[in-house]
Amino acid sequence: MMTTAQQAIQTYQQQKAAAETAYRQNNRPTVYFRDHITAAETLLQTLWQIHFPDSNDISLIAIGGFGRCELYPHSDWDLAIISSVPFSDGLQQQTAQFIQTLWDARLNPAIKSGSIEEILQSTQNDITGETAFLEARHLQGNANLTAQLLNKLNTRRDTAAFIEAKLLEMEQRHTKSQGTGAQLEPNIKTCPGGLRDIHTLIWTAKAQGIDSNPTTLVTAGVLTRTEAGMLAHGYRRLANIRIHLHLTADRPEDRLLFDYQSQVAESLGYTQPDIRGRSEALMHTFYRATKAIKQLNGILIPVLKNHQTSSRPQHIHPIDSRYKRIGHQIAANDLALFEQNPEHIFTIIQTMQEQNITTIEPQTLRAWWAATRKINTRFTQNPENRRRFIQFFKHGTGLTQTLRFLNLYGVLGRYLPAWEKITGLLQHDLFHIYPVDDHILTVVRNMRRLAIETHSHEMPEASAIMQAYPRPHVLYTAALLHDIAKGRGGDHAKEGIKDAQQFSANHYYTEEESHLLAWLVENHLLMSTVAQKEDIQDPHVLQAFCRRIPTREYLDALYLLTIADIRGTNPKLWNTWRASLLQTLYHSTAAVLNSKNHDPERLPNRREQASTDQLTCAAVPLKNQQKLRRILGSAYYVRHQTREILWHTANLAYDTQSPAVRSRILPQSNSLQVMVFMPNGDRLFARLCRIFSSHRFDIQAARAFITEHDYILDTFILQLPDNLPPEEYPDRQSALEAELNSFIHGNTTIQKQSGRPHISRRIRHIPIPPTVIITPEEDYPGWHTIDITAVNRPHLLADIAETFFAHNISLRYAKITTLDQRIEDSFITYSPSLQDPQTQNTLKQALIEVLTP
Repeated sequence: MMTTAQQAIQTYQQQKAAAETAYRQNNRPTVYFRDHITAAETLLQTLWQIHFPDSNDISLIAIGGFGRCELYPHSDWDLAIISSVPFSDGLQQQTAQFIQTLWDARLNPAIKSGSIEEILQSTQNDITGETAFLEARHLQGNANLTAQLLNKLNTRRDTAAFIEAKLLEMEQRHTKSQGTGAQLEPNIKTCPGGLRDIHTLIWTAKAQGIDSNPTTLVTAGVLTRTEAGMLAHGYRRLANIRIHLHLTADRPEDRLLFDYQSQVAESLGYTQPDIRGRSEALMHTFYRATKAIKQLNGILIPVLKNHQTSSRPQHIHPIDSRYKRIGHQIAANDLALFEQNPEHIFTIIQTMQEQNITTIEPQTLRAWWAATRKINTRFTQNPENRRRFIQFFKHGTGLTQTLRFLNLYGVLGRYLPAWEKITGLLQHDLFHIYPVDDHILTVVRNMRRLAIETHSHEMPEASAIMQAYPRPHVLYTAALLHDIAKGRGGDHAKEGIKDAQQFSANHYYTEEESHLLAWLVENHLLMSTVAQKEDIQDPHVLQAFCRRIPTREYLDALYLLTIADIRGTNPKLWNTWRASLLQTLYHSTAAVLNSKNHDPERLPNRREQASTDQLTCAAVPLKNQQKLRRILGSAYYVRHQTREILWHTANLAYDTQSPAVRSRILPQSNSLQVMVFMPNGDRLFARLCRIFSSHRFDIQAARAFITEHDYILDTFILQLPDNLPPEEYPDRQSALEAELNSFIHGNTTIQKQSGRPHISRRIRHIPIPPTVIITPEEDYPGWHTIDITAVNRPHLLADIAETFFAHNISLRYAKITTLDQRIEDSFITYSPSLQDPQTQNTLKQALIEVLTP
C-alpha cells in the first residue's frame, strides 16, 4: 500500500504528464508553466505537511525559476527553507529527509536553508544567491518569516551596485558564448539574446522595486506597447524551444545540440522533409528570436539604468542644432526628428563616427528604431542617404560597430534588400561556424583591424599593405558583399557580381572602383583555393594564377580579403601554416607582376641556388652537394618551398643513406613540422599517419616525396591538441621523435585502430557525402590526380593511404587540406592500371567506404 508521500508523488507525475501532453498539442508555454507549477506546489504542500507538521517557526520559499513560475520539464526546483534561529539537530534531520524525498522522486531540488541571519550572510557577497531571492514567493509555513527575510534583503541591497554586477555578469556570459560550439549548438539560456538576458531585464526592474509584469513596465515608461509585444513574442519562442528540448532530451539540457535540433523542430511543427531543412528552419527562428531580445535589451537596459540614476546630475554638451552629448551618449534634441526627417537615420550614425561616440541615448534610440522600420524605396534611393552610407566606409572609424549596430536593428536588411535574405542563414559545410551575416561582419572587422595601427602587431606584413592601400573603402565594401549572394543556389561568387555592380552604381563609385569591387567579389575564393588545394611550388600553377591577377593593386586587395575571410570563417582554420601558404603565393605572384623578367619557370633553379648558397656558406664540400642534388632530383625543387629545401638539405648534406627524423615547432603556433627520410617500403605513409594520430596530432598538411635513390622524404605539418599548454609542446615533440626514430629503424609496431572512430555530433548532423575524383595526367601516362572531399576523423589519412596500397597505387605526392571537420585532399599517384575504368571504379568504391563516417 502506498504512503501518502508516494501517492502525492504519483499524482504529481500524472499531472505533469498531462501538462506535457496538453503542451505538445497547443505549444503554449505560459499554460504549461501554470499547470506544472500548480502540480509542483500541490506536491510540496503535501510533503511539507508530512515532514514539517509543526512549521510555525520555519517557512518554505520558492526562489529563482520556481519563484518566477518558470518551471521547465527538468528544471531545478529552486527552494529555500528558513527559520528565525539556527537549525536544531532535529530540524536539520527533517530538512534532510524532505530533500531526500524530492531526490527519490527524481526531481532536482536546489535548496538553500538556514536562519534569516545565515541566509543574509550567505548572500552578502553572492550575486547569484541574492538574485535568486529577487524572485521569492512564499509557499508554506510562517509567512511572516518570509516577509522579514525579503524586507531585510531589499533594505540591504545596493541597487546601483547590484545592477552593475548583473550587467557585468551578462557581458561575461556573452564573452563565454563564443567559439564553434556556442555558435552551432547554442545554449538557450546563456547565449546573447537568450532567456538569461530576459531575466536580466526582469532583475534590473525588480531591484528598483518595479514590477516586471509587461503591463506595469509599459505604465512605468520602461516599455512601449510595441516593445512589450516583441518581448513577449521573443520569450514565447525561446521558452517553446527550451520546453521541447527538455522533453526531447528527457533531461535538463539547455544546449541545442545537433542530436536534438531536428526532433525539436518537428515537435514545434516544422514540416521540412529532411533533417537539415528542419534544423535550419528551427535555428533561423532561434536566431531571429535572440536578435529581437538583443535589440530590446539595447534600449531597455539603459532605460532601467537611467531610471535608477535619474537623480544624478548629467553632463550635457551641444553637438549641433539637432544633437547633444549626454555623458558618453548621443541624443536628439527632438525625438520626432527621425520621423519627420528620415535622412537623420543615417545622419546620427555619421555624427557618432565623427564625434567618436559609441552609444545612443535610450529614448533617442527608441525613436530612431521606430523610424527605421519605415525605411522604404524613397529612403534607399535618396542620393544623400546613399552618400552618407558609403561615407561610413570612407571614414572607417567605428565601421565594424556601425555595421553590427545597423544589422542588429534591421537597417542593413531594409537598406540592402539582398542582406535580409542572408540574415541568420546557416552554412552547413563543416567549417563555417557563423550565420552568413555574422560571418560577413566578422570579415569586415578583420579587414578594419588590418587598417588600425594599434593592431599591426597581429599581422605586421598584411597590416602594412592595408595601411598603404589607396582605396580601403573598396576593400571594406568587398568584405561586406563577398558572400551577399549565398543561399540563392548556384555559384554565390558569380551571383554576387551583379550585387557589387549595382552597389557601385548606387554609391557613386568610379569605374575603376566598380571594376575592382566586382572582381573581388567574383574571385574572393581564388587565392584561398589555389594556396590550399594546388601545388603552389609548381611553376605552371603560379603562371595560371598570375594570368588571373590584373595588377599589383588587385593582388594586394585579394590577399587582404582572403586573410580577412579565412580568419572570419572559423578561428580553427587560421594558423601559421595556412598563413605561410598565402604569403608564399602572394610574394611569388608579386615578383612576377613587378618584373617582366621574372619567369615562374625559373623558380626551381632559384630554389636550388638558394640551397647551394646555404650549403656553400656552411662549408659543405662540393662533392656532397652534387651527390645530394642527384639524389633529390629536379622534381624535388619544383615540389618544395625554399624554406623546406633549406631545412631538408642542411640535415641531409653529409649523409644520404642513413634514415633520419627531424622536427621543429613553427613560431607563434601550435604546429609542428616533421621530416622523415628513410628507404622506401610498403605502407610507410599510412604507418606514419597512424603514428601521428596515436599521438593525437591533427595532420594539417603532408608532402610525400620519393627520391631518385628510392628513399621517402615526407614532410608533415601537425597541429598539437588545442587544449595543450605551450610549455608542454617540447615534451610532445620529444615523445613523437622517439617513436619515429624507432620506426625508421624497424623497432616499432603500429596497431591499427579497432572499431569505428568517434564521430562528432556536427558530422552526424551534417552528413556531407564523400567525393572522389580521379583525373589522368595528360602528358604522363600512368599518373593520376585523386581529389578527395570528406568529413575529417582520426586516422582518416592513414586509412586512405592503406586503401591506395591495397589497390597497388603508388603515392608520389600528397597535398592535405584540413578545414576544421572537413578535408579536401589531393594525391598524385602512379598506377598504369587506373587507366582501366573498372579498376578506377573499384578504387572509388573502396575509398568511399573508407570515407563514409
